[in-house]
This record gives sequence, structure tokens and C-alpha cells, in this order.
Amino acid sequence: MKPIAFAALAVVTVAVAGGAYYATLERDATIADPWQRQPLYPGLLERVNDATSVRVATQSDGTVTMTKEGDTWTVAEKYGYKADFDKIRDALVELASMETLEPKTQKPENFAALHVQDVTPKDGGNTDSIRFTAKAGDKPLADLLIGLTRPKDMGAGVFVRKHGDTQVWLASGSFQPPRRTLQWLDRDVVNIDSRRILRVTMTHPDGDTFTVERPDLGAENMAYASPVPEGKEPKAPNEMNNMANVTDFLIFEDVRPAQEVTWTADPVVSTYRTYDGLTLTLTAVKQDDHTWVKAAAAASPRVDGLDAFAKAKKGEDSAAGRIADQVKTADAVTAEIAALNKHLAGWAYRLTDYKSGKVTETSANMVKDLGKPH
Repeated sequence: MKPIAFAALAVVTVAVAGGAYYATLERDATIADPWQRQPLYPGLLERVNDATSVRVATQSDGTVTMTKEGDTWTVAEKYGYKADFDKIRDALVELASMETLEPKTQKPENFAALHVQDVTPKDGGNTDSIRFTAKAGDKPLADLLIGLTRPKDMGAGVFVRKHGDTQVWLASGSFQPPRRTLQWLDRDVVNIDSRRILRVTMTHPDGDTFTVERPDLGAENMAYASPVPEGKEPKAPNEMNNMANVTDFLIFEDVRPAQEVTWTADPVVSTYRTYDGLTLTLTAVKQDDHTWVKAAAAASPRVDGLDAFAKAKKGEDSAAGRIADQVKTADAVTAEIAALNKHLAGWAYRLTDYKSGKVTETSANMVKDLGKPH
């Protein structure tokens, strides 16, 4: 047999063997009639809003417990921090929409291969199964072990088993709820559009300080506004703009109560003042080899002539117009400050490495040797 033909035959053999492997694990009995699709959890779709707790358990990542308190969902394993409501809602709706496509194995010895064995196997072995539990008060809504998804070329679907039941089902969809605690948290710290930022000031405990700001109302780029050492010049405008960009979609990598951080250990303080009357203050310290940040918002003076500028430039296709589009009224800013402080009070955040670097930036890194391109 030619080598190329042999290789092709090997691929076909593997594909057939793979299909046979799945089929063997799935099949325990001959089904006389085609299975009628039915909701995996009948009536759950109408009861999604009744859910008051959701629990996700895996062997690899432990347990994530989310509970509803009033209108807010929180995560117990992260000090009761706010959960991402959209993810919880989407997971519940996806689960409630699942239908049984076909009954599969009932043999416990096959559960491991389909990843639908218990999260803590009795034999002490490893498992990749996900257990998803939802309750309305003390009443169970769903308790499901979620396993492998079936390849699309075999018809797609996901293997599942209701906890305490031996029947494995091939169900519709590809439900794979997030495993890690971080994935269930509302990770937003703040989101203040950088086009609103007038000035950024950075202050280090050793006295190093610098400011970047927009030189004119409506200017597209920030500019270095501190003394420049002899033989140096400010870096390119994009480096200045990056300082204002800190407040754009600021998210965290971890969160803990602010009282667990020592804020007197050489804090670096950065302030971000908007045109329209808000100043955000970030205080950053090093602890446990990470940068931790706390944040607070306060009122500051609105820039003179701002309202006239916004009225004249709003909707204009220009840098000034895009800034004008972001300007908020005084009442809106007052409400924003109150909402931010309610959200931020009492918490410390570990930011992404990139933004941790920006909230501890030094003046030496904002300038370069004269004549050098970077």
C-alpha cells in the first residue's frame, strides 16, 4: 500500500473508531421508537425568576455559591461581592431551555468517560464534571451533572445526568456553565469614558509627581503638564492618552474587603478629573506581590464654558464633538458620584497587570531622551 493511501486509511480508521467509542458509551439498549423531545426540567422556564440561589461545583475549581438578596446576586466565596446577574440569568435560561434528545447509558461504570460522574467520586478519582444546582428558597429547581459536549459531526448536544439518577441523557445545546469564581463576579470597577477626562495627576510617596491634561477644551490628546528634566522631552501623545484610558472599562482580577489591605504602606495616589464635575481617586499599594487599589469619587468644579461647548459641538464628527457627546449634566454627575461610591465603598481591587502599571506610573517613564523616537 502506498504511504499516502495508508495515511488516509489511518485517518478514516481513527474517525470510525472515535464514533464507535462514543456510540458504545452512549448505547445500552435498543430504542424501539424515536425519542420525543421533552424539556429536561419541565416548567423551569416559567420559574427562572423564582431562583434565589445557584451553586456551581467542580473538582478542579471548587464551589461557587451565588445567592439573591433583594434584587442583587452575590458570591459567597468572594466575601459576598456582587455577582454578574446577566451570567446567572443566561445560565438559568439556557438550562431551562434544554431538551432531552435521547436516553443514553444507565451504567455507572460509563459515567466517568462522559464526565457525568459525581464531582467527588466515591473511588477518589478525577473528574471534569460540573454540578449545577438552582433553588427557589429551600425548594430545588434543578440539580444537574454536566459532562461532555458531543461533536457537531455526530449531531451535537451535551451529556447530562440529574444528580441522584442513573439515567444519562443527550440533551440539546452545549450548556457549560463557568467553573471559576472570577467568571461569576461583576468585574466592573468603574467605566468613565476617557473622553471626559480633563486631567490626570499621579503622586508617589517619595515625592515623584506628574500631571497630564488636555491643553484646551475639546482637545483630542492629553499633554504632559509637568516640568521636563533637561535633555528630555515628553513621550508621544498616545502615552499621555493611556493615562486617561485607565478609567475606560476598568475591571478587576480579584477583590477583597478594603480592611484586609494595609493602605499606609507607600500608597500611590492617582486622580482623574472630568470636565463635568467628577474626580475619581485611586489609591494603590503593594501587598502579597500584587497591586491593590481602592477607589472613591467626589465632586469637583465643572470647567467654565462647558455647557456652551457641549451645546455647540454635540453630534459633530470631530474630536471636540465626541468629547461633547460624553458631557453629563450636573444632576447626572451628582447621581453618578453617589452610585460609584455605593459600589466602591469598602472594597479593594487587584487590577489587570497593564492597568496596575498605569496607576503606579512614574514621571521618569513619561519622558524620553531628546531626539529619540521612543
